[in-house]
Order: sequence, then structure tokens, then C-alpha cells
Amino acid sequence: MQKNIWRRANTGLIPSGAIAIAGAVLSSVYGNLHYGTINQKLISFAGIAIFLMFSSVFLHIFTDALYKVTTSHNLGIARAVAIKFGVRILGYIVIFFVTLGLLEIPVGRLLIGGAAVGIILGVAAQESLSNFFASVVLIVSHLYTVGDHIVVSSGPLGGKYEGKVTDIGLTHTVILEKNGTILRLPNSTMLSGAAIRNVSNDHR
Repeated sequence: MQKNIWRRANTGLIPSGAIAIAGAVLSSVYGNLHYGTINQKLISFAGIAIFLMFSSVFLHIFTDALYKVTTSHNLGIARAVAIKFGVRILGYIVIFFVTLGLLEIPVGRLLIGGAAVGIILGVAAQESLSNFFASVVLIVSHLYTVGDHIVVSSGPLGGKYEGKVTDIGLTHTVILEKNGTILRLPNSTMLSGAAIRNVSNDHR
């Protein structure tokens, strides 16, 4: 399933990636935006336009394929959408800074300011970030997936919980108990402070 997804995606990823790189090379090697002739400036602008267009195409194809792979693992639609959105935002940030470099705009001050803002936001959202990174680890480790029946025993969570996993979000895991109660358990606690038994794996 995953191989088929990436095989189909590669038909667009490889050409768009190659053309985007060619555009960046064209602009930086054969163009001269500030001190060149009119032709060199036109070449530089053309290379930047090619890079912007095809790097965006590459990013969209990649994130769409990533979304399909994520949903094929039964990790939940909400998580798949959030991962797709996060990767796409990160990709656009990279494209933005590369474009600034091609335009020969100094990015040193922007990087310093961005780092300072990142530190402030990181401190302010420490708990949310810990849950997010725990979610990433849960994706990789496959302790459980949507539809599994699990038993969670944890002191930090205040006891023992058992039910069916209905969603695995970027911050919380949602469990439906037999009595119909819906529980939202923090991913960071699920990863670091909980003993988890996957009953579905026992049956399998």
C-alpha cells in the first residue's frame, strides 16, 4: 500500500523537484539580480519563479502522499490532517528562506528574530509541545492505532482505563470506554507515565 502511494507520488515528485533545483541553480549561477545586465536580471527572476512554482508543486504532492500513508496506518483523520498541515507549513518556511537567498536578501536578522520568538513560544507552550512530540513517537512506535482495544494503567492519570481507541490526536489520545464514556488522555503521559496493554494485539 505505502509503496504504491510513493510510487505514484514519485511520478510528480522527481520531475518537480528536479525543475525546482534547476530554477535555483539558474538564478544563482547564471543570473545577477543587483549588478548584472538586464538579461542576467531576467534570468535571475525567471529562475526564482521556476523555483517557487515547482517547489510548491513538490511540497503539495509530498504532503498529499504523506497524508495517504498516515491514514493507511489508522492513525486518525485529525492527526493525518494536522501532520499534513504542519509539514506543509515547514516546507513553505524553507521555500521562503531559500527564495530570500536567491533574491540576495540577508536573512541573518530574520533568523535571529525567529529564533528568539521560537524560544519564547516554546517556553509558553511547553506542555503542548511535549504532547506533540510524544504523538510523533507514538506514530513511529505503533504502540496502538485507531480501533485497538487497550488497557492503560498509570499513576499520573489517576488509575486504570480500558476501552477502544477512537482517535489519536497531536496532543491527546481519545478512548471510548464500554459504558460510553469518552476519555482524552495526554499523549505525553501515555508515553512516559503509563503502562499500556494492547488487547487487540493479544487477540491477533
